[in-house]
Amino acid sequence: MPNRRTLVVSRRALAALPLLTGLAVLAAATGALALGWARGLARGGQLLPQVPVLRPNTALALGCLGAALALSGLHPPLRRLRFLPAALAGLIGLGTVAEYAFSWDLGIDRLLLPGSISNEFPSAGRPALMTAVGLVLLAAAILLPQVVAVRRLRTACVLGVLLIAWTLLNGCLFGISSAPGAASAFGWAALHSAAALLLLATATLATEPDSWPVSTVLGTGVAGVVCRWLLPAAVAAPPLLGWLLSGPSIYASPETALHWALYSVGSSAGSAGLILTLARRIDLIDEERTAATFLSRHDSLTGLPNRRAFDAFLHEAFTLAQRYHRPLSLLSIDVDHFKAYNDTFGHPAGDEVLRAIARVFAAVARETDLVARVGGEEFAVVMPETDATGAHALAERMRVEVAGLRAVARPLTVSIGVATLSPKTLTAAALWRRSDRALYSAKRAGRNRVAVDRVRVFSSPAT
Repeated sequence: MPNRRTLVVSRRALAALPLLTGLAVLAAATGALALGWARGLARGGQLLPQVPVLRPNTALALGCLGAALALSGLHPPLRRLRFLPAALAGLIGLGTVAEYAFSWDLGIDRLLLPGSISNEFPSAGRPALMTAVGLVLLAAAILLPQVVAVRRLRTACVLGVLLIAWTLLNGCLFGISSAPGAASAFGWAALHSAAALLLLATATLATEPDSWPVSTVLGTGVAGVVCRWLLPAAVAAPPLLGWLLSGPSIYASPETALHWALYSVGSSAGSAGLILTLARRIDLIDEERTAATFLSRHDSLTGLPNRRAFDAFLHEAFTLAQRYHRPLSLLSIDVDHFKAYNDTFGHPAGDEVLRAIARVFAAVARETDLVARVGGEEFAVVMPETDATGAHALAERMRVEVAGLRAVARPLTVSIGVATLSPKTLTAAALWRRSDRALYSAKRAGRNRVAVDRVRVFSSPAT
């Protein structure tokens, strides 16, 4: 069964998202820094009146993360360069968190534009605590290798950044940022830094489209439809309703604003969590149904289609070939002296042989052909749009490939019978009987051969 899920968005578009988002954030951060140098930090990074300034260290860290994310969308060896800017952003975030936690002054606040930084709350030029934590988590997500073993850890870091960014955006919406008396960890974050964190985290998720929750939200199944319909409303409705219901009086009381903001964030996060949990459950049910359907039509040992799938495909191919007067051929294949091989080397070794032979048949056959295991050591190949000459050539190649297998205890051979649709062949079952008779003709002629119908036998030297 395939591991890559079909998505509503092309994987090429998802691969371009980190590059474009990273470049956009890098350009915005560079512009903020340039404006800060030109106008002075106190107003250079300010987006709107009564909205906190984008501090230079925050802009530098966001620019580094944008550069790292853009590099992660490129091909190696350029992709490896992302570690340098991501590590710098992580160090800025860690240093800021340490300053808040231990009341240190590491001088990070005065890293850029030292003469223009005022002693405003909470500290001169220092990013908000939640912004710093978001920088650390996002840097960790970019620095972690893109392997399955750490996929959950990367996803947890990115989801943490999304929650922090949404919290900061709600703080700006409810006016906490303009109220120094409110919780400093929640408020006093620039609106553009919160938006940049949100964009960077979303684009980071796109770097692994096969991981949860991206594969669920963008999947073509029922779970994906549920997420795309419900998630936007579930996330956006609480802050919008809270802002409308609270009215202008909310800005007069920082405590009231903080309560509304926390309620909004909790409602959004809880609703999104319930929807994603429901979608994941739907996904699991779909996976179980798909697996059951796959197993009902495929052989559990070799992974090839089984007798049921073979019967259905042969009937459909026969009907189309007969209706439109197109060629159709069928191969019946049997492994020579397989029982003796099992008795000598054991059934596990025999199972390995069947798997190896199945891989050979699947590799030799064309995409339009169906290779099936129809019995213990019996296989069949349905070949639409193939005449007797083409069928014999493909069968001969299969015979030679099996005889050349080296990953077996001793050399093995196969006998193959070929039948091609003729005007006298009235049913699919009749075509199979003809190929089966040709198979036994090959066996009677000495095995390790390809026989066409019961009339002509193409002999090959024993291997």
